[in-house]
Amino acid sequence: LAFTATTNCLSKTNAAAPAKFTTQLQMSSISVKSPSGEGIPDEDQILKEKLFRQVLQEKNVVMDFLDFITEESIKATYGIASAAEEEEETGAESFAEVLAEKAAEAGSSGDNIGLFGGGDADSSSTSMEDIKETRYQPNLRSDLGSTVLVSGTADASLLKVLNNNLFGQDNINNFQFTKIKALVENVALAKKTAISREARYSGLLDKLSIEPSSGALPAAAELEGASSWIAQISSTDAPTLLPQVAELAKNSNDLKHVIVLVTGVTSNAVEGWDALEAASGDNFQCTLVAVGELFTDAKEGGLYHVGKLADATDANLASSGGMSSNEVYQLLGHALALESTSNQALTAYSYSKAAIEAVASPYAEGEFTARDEDGNEIVDEMKEVKMYGRLLQGLREIGFTRTAELDVLVEKGLEGFQEFMANPPKREDTFTLAKASRDEQDEKIMAILDAEIAKTEAEKKAEEEAIKKGEIEVIAQQWAIKEYSLRSIGGDVDPSVTEIDFIKSVWDQALVEAENTYDYINSAEYKKQQEKTAKDAIGSENKLFWNGMDPLLRKKREKMVEKVKKQYMDLLSEEELEAIILSE
Repeated sequence: LAFTATTNCLSKTNAAAPAKFTTQLQMSSISVKSPSGEGIPDEDQILKEKLFRQVLQEKNVVMDFLDFITEESIKATYGIASAAEEEEETGAESFAEVLAEKAAEAGSSGDNIGLFGGGDADSSSTSMEDIKETRYQPNLRSDLGSTVLVSGTADASLLKVLNNNLFGQDNINNFQFTKIKALVENVALAKKTAISREARYSGLLDKLSIEPSSGALPAAAELEGASSWIAQISSTDAPTLLPQVAELAKNSNDLKHVIVLVTGVTSNAVEGWDALEAASGDNFQCTLVAVGELFTDAKEGGLYHVGKLADATDANLASSGGMSSNEVYQLLGHALALESTSNQALTAYSYSKAAIEAVASPYAEGEFTARDEDGNEIVDEMKEVKMYGRLLQGLREIGFTRTAELDVLVEKGLEGFQEFMANPPKREDTFTLAKASRDEQDEKIMAILDAEIAKTEAEKKAEEEAIKKGEIEVIAQQWAIKEYSLRSIGGDVDPSVTEIDFIKSVWDQALVEAENTYDYINSAEYKKQQEKTAKDAIGSENKLFWNGMDPLLRKKREKMVEKVKKQYMDLLSEEELEAIILSE
């Protein structure tokens, strides 16, 4: 979203802090300070952090709202009892029970659970339809038919939606059009813009027919066979063309749905809409989508508003400066799919730059109330824009389809969100059973991980024990050889006893001595002694004697000093004698 990018680059007065400020505050809270003073947040940084956290809290309320309406839509779709009905009808299957069943059906079968939560290689146990059953369920129109007529435009974005075969996106369940007929003034130009490699591969060309129009609106004969009609007209032509649309639709035997896009609208009323709405009744359903100027170079996915035309203010319509044509035509296609847009006059416009910047700051209330120089509270004129921005961002982050997104904006809208905030519904923990199922799988995964960790630790320990055993046996053999030599010199060993026989005879004792030696050379005491010896030996290459030197070496040098002194006492100085001994 365009407004998402502004959350880390705002002014000092209305700013949400970059992520680094969170770390800095955490450091200061435990008195971690750098010597240079860097990383210690100042008051301005702390304020930014508070603003940022408040925006996140406001977004969490949106997530609760979307979670609630998703639950309610699933209940309505599958006829599941509400919380109140469940209390009255104890035999009714609860939402939690149904959702748990759906989750179990969508999950992997059997007890084989992969290390990272995936099941076995058999993907047949999980289908996209099973997964979609736990999503928000918009109320779709039921009789769109097989033929849709488009007049006044042949925009590629609209045709892609009607074709209902977008790679990587969810199909619209009630779009089963086998023929898409477009009436335009310039057929050659329309074909050039609409026909592409994607159109060929997606099957659009098998359905699409682009024909020259006989006028601003199709003739009655051109409407024959079409059950749905999408028309585009300008605001200047609306007063005369909308009543004609009403007559054509009313007199058609096949037409059931009419969507009219009116461009260039700058107010919250479109002349001629009343006539179309009055003619609809039981004959057909009609929808008006009023927009300002269309821009082909505008970015998609930004912060835009969709709502009832009557509720829009002239200031909002005038300040928006238009809207992306791709966004408008996609919205137009999705509006045809939804029951919530039937007999509705809607408007869509992009928010101004000032509104986008305001969305990044929290509601100006409570601790964040803005005040004038006299201390009087300033009403947050951007509060509704901020709320709408939070709502749209939540829809995108959760992953609502564009059809579901439009349904929420039209069916619930800002009013529904405000009502939810004012009177949060009392909700039971409907996801308990589904959560229990997930927890059971998590426990199995953790058991696999624990088993792998225990196996690795056992293998590591066995390897360490094998290395230790080998080192002890080497020490034991060295001890036994040395002991054999000493006892042989002392006459304690019979001359007929060989070294190998002696080692075998004292092997148990050798192992005990070796194990004691092994423990000692791996002890902290030995390590400390070795470090001291190494420290004392620094520079020993130029010294005769030093602390910690080997006793045998010390004794050898003492004898050498005594011998040299006797021979050269009268000829050499002490320094020369020392040099001679060191050279030996």
